[in-house]
Amino acid sequence: MPQSKQFVKKRSHLYRSLVATALLANGIFQFVAPVLAEGTTAGESISNTATATYEDPNNPGTTINATSNTVTVTVAEVAGITVTSSGVVDNNGGSVQVGDLLIYTYTLTNVGNDPTKFRIPNLATTTGPGTVSGTLPNGGTPNNLQYSTDGGTTWQNVTNTEAFTDPVVPGGTVLVRVPITVQAGAQTNDIITVTLGNTPGDAQNQLRSPDGADVYTVDNANGSTPGEVDGAPINGVREASSTQQIKVGTSLKTFSLATILKTRSGYNNAGTDPITDDKLTYDLSLRVESTDPTGQGITPAALTGTTINVDSTPGNYILVSDAIPAGTDLAVAPTPPPNWEAVYTTDNPATVDANAASWKTFTANPPASLASVTRVGFINKPAVISSIAPGTTVNGFQIQLAVESTATSPLTVANIAQLFGQTPGTNAPVYDESGDQNPSNYDGPLGNMTPLPDTDTNGDGVPDTLPPDKVDDGFINTPGSPETGTDPSNNNSGDGSTGGEANIFTVQAPEASAVLNGPQNAPDATGPSGQTNDDFTNKSSLVPAGTLPGSTLDPSGVAFTNTIENSGTDPGTITLVPTTPANRLDLPNGTQVTITYGSSSAVYTYNQATGTFTTTSTPITIANVAPGTTVNYGVEVNLPSGTPLSTDTIPNYAGDTEFGFPVPITAAIDTTGDGNPDGQNITIDRVYTGFLKMVKVSRVLPGTGPAVGTGQDDFESTPAVNGIDPNSNVADVARTPAPGNIIEYQIRYKNISDAQSGTGNVILNADKVVITEDGTQAPNNWALDNDSSGQIDTSNIVGTAKDSGAATINFYSGNPASNSSIDKTGTTVDADITKYVDTVTGKVAPGEQRTFTFQRKVN
Repeated sequence: MPQSKQFVKKRSHLYRSLVATALLANGIFQFVAPVLAEGTTAGESISNTATATYEDPNNPGTTINATSNTVTVTVAEVAGITVTSSGVVDNNGGSVQVGDLLIYTYTLTNVGNDPTKFRIPNLATTTGPGTVSGTLPNGGTPNNLQYSTDGGTTWQNVTNTEAFTDPVVPGGTVLVRVPITVQAGAQTNDIITVTLGNTPGDAQNQLRSPDGADVYTVDNANGSTPGEVDGAPINGVREASSTQQIKVGTSLKTFSLATILKTRSGYNNAGTDPITDDKLTYDLSLRVESTDPTGQGITPAALTGTTINVDSTPGNYILVSDAIPAGTDLAVAPTPPPNWEAVYTTDNPATVDANAASWKTFTANPPASLASVTRVGFINKPAVISSIAPGTTVNGFQIQLAVESTATSPLTVANIAQLFGQTPGTNAPVYDESGDQNPSNYDGPLGNMTPLPDTDTNGDGVPDTLPPDKVDDGFINTPGSPETGTDPSNNNSGDGSTGGEANIFTVQAPEASAVLNGPQNAPDATGPSGQTNDDFTNKSSLVPAGTLPGSTLDPSGVAFTNTIENSGTDPGTITLVPTTPANRLDLPNGTQVTITYGSSSAVYTYNQATGTFTTTSTPITIANVAPGTTVNYGVEVNLPSGTPLSTDTIPNYAGDTEFGFPVPITAAIDTTGDGNPDGQNITIDRVYTGFLKMVKVSRVLPGTGPAVGTGQDDFESTPAVNGIDPNSNVADVARTPAPGNIIEYQIRYKNISDAQSGTGNVILNADKVVITEDGTQAPNNWALDNDSSGQIDTSNIVGTAKDSGAATINFYSGNPASNSSIDKTGTTVDADITKYVDTVTGKVAPGEQRTFTFQRKVN
């Protein structure tokens, strides 16, 4: 019987360092300095006890343990605020016209770690043919702003020059709406811009610089509210602002684009053969988009609650729901994330939809038995979390299921999560199902999504009603072939069509003859198919400096460590051999593969024409492997001379682009001793010849020079260089900038390796990425005086060197460009910037593309 494995999804936590400690020579741990984080609760006591292991050189191999004294620190109070644009609504309907009342909505969020009040001015800054005037619906008073602390259910007028909200807990939100009346004389395409708050460039959570129209934090008086920490915030008063705009003559589309995401994060078979004590764990998260991926021209709004019946009382809640799949029961009452409540229902999931069910809280009305629960869910606590701002992801929803005592093997478990809410200021329902990346159940590919059929009654591309048959019941009737479609990779990568896609997992009792073969310490890893036959380990060979796109090389060998497990109930002999890739052309002719175990090795050579491996060696066999035993073995892959770069297009292999070179390794087990395999399993060792693809593009901007030639102002028309066309679907246009024009360079760098698709695979993150742009070193010459005119040909444009992600950009001058400098401009190598060094913060994940951009003026 295989050992049980619990795969736990890694969660991203954005915490700053709380305290620095040092282990002194005398063994005492001493507090150095509190560097405290927003997000960590103010007043919280942090206790830290360190442990260490070491060895006596005179007694090597014997571990000695040490435990430090305990140090305790208390987290300081940190204030924080963000202001997020949350959509514009035309109260008169139709297109924006003279006299219309427009409602601009903003979300204020407490991103500090202590309750705070918000100061809201009774004014907003406008440009264009619109003024702060008119009467807002639902009890508005003329020409006044309003705010809501319950997600838009009720509104309070800002009747004086300002208003101060009640204390808002960390993570809590307040909605603010501004009435704007379109003025006489407004013309089609005139832009009406409205800013709430007053910070440079709409900066978020910055130290307040007192100005009119500021939106800022106001600390509560000591002891005035539960959880309030005495004293002022360590970072002072914080402010933020946000700007949104619309055009006269356009029809406004404001909608909450929300996505529910679900992954299976754990499976535990309790170390026994029967499946009736097995457990499954699922993680759910809720994401509210800040940009519109649909292509429908939507202004993303915050997500607020919709009518849900809880403990026999209707209320407005955001609901995350999951039906208990057939053959399983709820294992434990879930623990909700902060400021959320766990709920359940016993209504029949096949006949009562989640949004119409009678929900109960576990705390006030616990179920008679967990087996009676048919759906489990989470609702926000409206008094604390009244809405979720655009650009916010809420994690921490977790559900654990237990296989029922009457279940038989194999049991297919298929389930789907659902989300219900509403767009503030409208009656438009927000509904989504898990399994894909499309928000609010939109159908179709990125940038060309459409609402579900019959949910867009006015044809504007925005859902305004639930489907005619209400909603899908969220219960999978046919787990073996779900009626909803499937998410086979367990990573919300379903096709996004007609709703959501079910997460599927088969719970099965062990077989007499079975083997698992996977990456190191993960023999039961699963691949893109969701099965264990296409899991993978990705590694890269070295690529010499100066290797241009289109080059070939003789890669150095790459070593892998894989792990096999006898996952059956009988002992057996396991044989290891390389096998043909799914596409035989994916592996270069002459590739050598060496498999090693103990003191034995077997060398194989690949024949691409026949798709076969040949060897004069005896295949590696591991005899008498006991049930549940895991064994490591080695694989070495040596690609031949003339191998292309993985970052190039390689039509002579599979017609593919940007891929590694896969070597499937098959493990076969023989438990009967007849020399024939009784079970087998495959893992893939994939070699990349480089996996960070860099494409440079450019465009010409007018600057102070003449008009730019047709197509030259477009990155996408950059001509091919070295036989590599960065934009093969766009006609090339030569760049011919004139004096005064600006050349904008952009380096697009992308990790082209496979992302984690399944569980337990070894992926390639690009770490410690440093991009250097040296204009003095051939083939570059953009920082030199090539025409001997007495000034360099191009000069730096201050403030334009930027990375699309987190990075540090350093500037250098001179020739050679070795003099550290500030961002400056001039006409000589010493007065100007001649080299940029972009040091990327963190890792570039598989599939992630970022850009480094800078501008040079032609002298």
